[in-house]
Amino acid sequence: MKTLVQHGAFFAAGFLAVAAQVLLLRELVVDVAGDELAIGIGLAAWLLGIAVGAAGGRRRPVRRASREAAMGIALLALLPVLGIVAGRLLRSALGPDSGELPGLGLTALLAVATLVPPGGMVGWTFTTLAASASRLWMATEAITRLYVVESLGSLVGGLAVSLLVGPHLAPLPAAGLLGALAALLALLAARTGVVEGGKTLAAAVALCALALVGSRSLDSWSERLRFSGVAPGIPLRAVRDTPLQHLALGGSNGVWNLYASGQYVSSFPDVYGSESLGHLVACLSPRPERVLLLGGTERGLVRVLLRHPVREIVVVEPDRHELAFVRDRLADQDRAALDDPRVRLVHDDPRRFLGRSTDRFGLILALGPDPVTLLRARLGTVEFFRQVAARLEPDGVVVAGVRTAPSVLVGETAALAGSLFGAMREALPVVRATPGPETLLVAGTSAEAVTLDPETLAGRWTDRAIVADSFAAALLPVLLPPERVAAFETALADASATVEPSRDDRPASLVHALARRQQTTAGRGGRAIGAMSRLPVPVLVLLALLPSLLVAAWTVRRPQGRRAAAAASHAVAVTGAAGMGFSLLVLLSFQARVGALYGALGALTAFFMLGLALGATLAHRVVRARGVGASPLLAPRLALAAALSYSAALPWTLQAAGRASGSGQVAALVAHGALLLVAGVVTGALFPTAAAIRLAAGDETGSAAGRLETADHLGAAVAALVGAVLFVPVLGFSRTAWLLAALLAIALVALARATPGSRAGES
Repeated sequence: MKTLVQHGAFFAAGFLAVAAQVLLLRELVVDVAGDELAIGIGLAAWLLGIAVGAAGGRRRPVRRASREAAMGIALLALLPVLGIVAGRLLRSALGPDSGELPGLGLTALLAVATLVPPGGMVGWTFTTLAASASRLWMATEAITRLYVVESLGSLVGGLAVSLLVGPHLAPLPAAGLLGALAALLALLAARTGVVEGGKTLAAAVALCALALVGSRSLDSWSERLRFSGVAPGIPLRAVRDTPLQHLALGGSNGVWNLYASGQYVSSFPDVYGSESLGHLVACLSPRPERVLLLGGTERGLVRVLLRHPVREIVVVEPDRHELAFVRDRLADQDRAALDDPRVRLVHDDPRRFLGRSTDRFGLILALGPDPVTLLRARLGTVEFFRQVAARLEPDGVVVAGVRTAPSVLVGETAALAGSLFGAMREALPVVRATPGPETLLVAGTSAEAVTLDPETLAGRWTDRAIVADSFAAALLPVLLPPERVAAFETALADASATVEPSRDDRPASLVHALARRQQTTAGRGGRAIGAMSRLPVPVLVLLALLPSLLVAAWTVRRPQGRRAAAAASHAVAVTGAAGMGFSLLVLLSFQARVGALYGALGALTAFFMLGLALGATLAHRVVRARGVGASPLLAPRLALAAALSYSAALPWTLQAAGRASGSGQVAALVAHGALLLVAGVVTGALFPTAAAIRLAAGDETGSAAGRLETADHLGAAVAALVGAVLFVPVLGFSRTAWLLAALLAIALVALARATPGSRAGES
């Protein structure tokens, strides 16, 4: 029982680490208007903080470790609350002018301000806990116990955030509650000697409880302040966190403005806009008897579409909470339209619905925003349009939207439009396009059905005998002048010839959409992303491998007594990068095939954390049974070889997990969770064996733990920064996995060359 209580401090540290990470990353995405690039920058800042904190912790006197570990846990309990409020204040004070998007500079500043301090406390606490634990257990066992129990705490912390935030609590009160619980657990452990500083931890419990009690007014005030920076002059009316996103609604004088995760979605009611778009897209289909609308209910299209010869409209809304959030504020006609017996509302992921449905439709509308996130990019790939094609009537039409330009297509706008146009052309034989700036891509299997000829469309309008205040047949030649349509389609065809079509395995549209978005800030980030994405693949791969090659060359030239230790740290850094890469690939695969990643993120992260604990436990048993000084460096080499094999096989195992996803969300969760479990095992197996190498080389316990924690998280930080926004979109899932395998191979060769025929104890 005493040992279990002692482990409470380790558990609390891991619990707080992942809870803080998830809460602050969600806040960061909202602060920068939904830019998915912020996830990579935020993770990089978080991991960099851990590396710096671990480096600082290993320089502290061992005699003070237990007190400083308690201080680290106490601060880690408080920093998420402070980080949430600080991020909202900074967004209001430093945000761009109205109408502009936050650039990479602001994103980096917010990430550093909110994620580096708690990340630093995570690294500091891990290192000081390791030094403190070495007074109770042997050095290698102390590090392994800490690593395993902290991973289990991380597992529970991730699940707690997923279960609490959205369904039950807003982020700020959740941060106060979780901080109080974790600090209380560490306070109990303080009585066993593993940490010292009961008064410090008791103060943290009291302050977190105080933050929880006052969270309602603090949350409301800080939300209003942040919204004033996002939408100046528009009063905030309501806020809600869902398992999928953060929703904010502002408005005045009967006009509502909806923001999802900080990004503008739409304004409603917009009678003119909804009538113009609704009647146009309805006329694009010769027989819109059955219509499938994928999202965008608040735009008022349902009301307009019902005026055409429609027998049924199926509306697929992924987030049921979003519709409930805005429904009472919709115009009376729009609420009545949703209650029409011809309308069927389905709360499901669009791709899952398409995969399960056997119905066929005369008109399918996918008019969502540009693919600036992976969740949106998956609705513009070859595989998505093939799903759509399978659900079309023989004369059916699909309409997708993309923002382009009024006249000339150039730069990232041309690349973005070309990647979507190419994806649609690969799935459907006939593709047409309306001129910009709000371009409609219109596709189907029949050249007669898919037309932009104004006379044909006017004939359909006249035959339906519809009377509308904001639309008439005379508008069609103005909206679709044949010479402009022809010129624009030629430009799109030329653009699609220079870029690859967007695919599930390689969502090329994402990198172009992100680059264009960043270019609107007049910053350097957009130009850098665009330039990197245009590099030849061999050059990009060489740039990714070069740092590891240089470090490996430096390692084997170290003095004999430190060569093995340096190689071990290099191997941990590479494995940290690979572990982050494995997680990204599996999570993105789940999102591409199932959607709603945020709802399952906690459970999927739990699989990975459990794998880390299992891998570290198994590796420690090998070291303890054989003795690191009594056997060649077999265990770390086997760990690296296992990670390398996993990486090389990942493209095929991801395909298998994708096929399993066809059986439903539970099957997809289990299949991808199993991949994350194995990824955690092969990643976690290296840390204890590397720690044993550094201890055998003469490092103290805290120093060994701190050095490896620094290396692990620096590698992961780099992978987080460039993985999701560059390597996956540009290289694709398969080639990214093989790139990680190449990095692991370099580390394996370096470790073998650093200790040729030697024993660890001799290093």
